[in-house]
Amino acid sequence: MGATDKFKELPGTNGAGEPNRFSLKRAATGVTEGPAEQDKCTVFTSTDESDHPLIEVSFTAEQHAPTPDASAEPAGSVLYPIGVYAKTNSKNSATIYFRCPTRGITYVNASLYSAPDQTSPKTTGHDLMVVLNSVSRALARQLGCTSQAGLPARVTP
Repeated sequence: MGATDKFKELPGTNGAGEPNRFSLKRAATGVTEGPAEQDKCTVFTSTDESDHPLIEVSFTAEQHAPTPDASAEPAGSVLYPIGVYAKTNSKNSATIYFRCPTRGITYVNASLYSAPDQTSPKTTGHDLMVVLNSVSRALARQLGCTSQAGLPARVTP
């Protein structure tokens, strides 16, 4: 997606003294106990000087999920048979809602945003969905809801 194989995350620590680096364990805690900065993974290409991330992935707990309805989606959106609701919007964003009935959560909303000025011209919405599905599967594993999540090992176009 970034036409490179070298990436970086935000350096330093947050206001609580925890590293800005993303971890699935902290993301799982944030989803189950309330939002925190570590629920978000911001990835930059290693040569980036623009302060625009290549991708930003975030997770939130939700009590409800949208119902897939292709006729209600805006032009450029593509629905995927992943989780309970999944779509891409061109090559700028991807969203997955997956079932995760653990620790008081009903659904997890996973979202990925990609800065158009950072991605390779060859990047597609499908590429975003592949990345988001992979990270979401890892979070579902961390939360203990892999069997209910409906996140496939491979995303087909």
